[in-house]
Amino acid sequence: MLGQVMTIMARPRHPHGFTMVELMIGLIILGVLAAVALPAFQDFRLVQRLKAINAQVVTDMQFARAEAVSRNTFMRVSFRNNSAMTCYSLYITTDAVGNTRRCDCRLGAGSACPEGATEVRTVQIPASMSVSVRPAFAVSAFAFDHVTGTIAAVNTDTGSQVLDSFDIVSEIDTSRQLITTIGRTGRPTVCGSNPNLGSPTC
Repeated sequence: MLGQVMTIMARPRHPHGFTMVELMIGLIILGVLAAVALPAFQDFRLVQRLKAINAQVVTDMQFARAEAVSRNTFMRVSFRNNSAMTCYSLYITTDAVGNTRRCDCRLGAGSACPEGATEVRTVQIPASMSVSVRPAFAVSAFAFDHVTGTIAAVNTDTGSQVLDSFDIVSEIDTSRQLITTIGRTGRPTVCGSNPNLGSPTC
């Protein structure tokens, strides 16, 4: 029995832990995995940001339509951009000809509208976010009609002329776009440039 105990005690112990070479190999493997996964993770975050910004656009358009009815006046929406941002303002005006009182969202919330116009909401999307919001076509503004709930061209919105639709593009690039279409009835629908954006494909 004593001989068995001595034999067990005499066995060399194996060291616990990792050698420097094993640690270096592990770090290299982790570095390779991070290099592969990081771009995919960054792209995922960017797409989520695109979805969030477009959801805000949809919410703001629904809000503008409701506010037109609540305030009993045309609610105007005007888009602007420069190298630092894209932006839009929701506002009302007492001017009989709305196109002479457009607000400039580039001036910032609380400062966007000239005298004779009342700013309701201004949203700025900095270029550093890598997502932009813009009208799909050259027309940069429209209005919600408080009587019918339809949409109208800003320069004729004191009359009965309505627009068939107004498209707002939220995009990272041309292959990753969400397009919010404000239909003639003033209600928004959303489609995407590809099925990976979580909306019906345009």
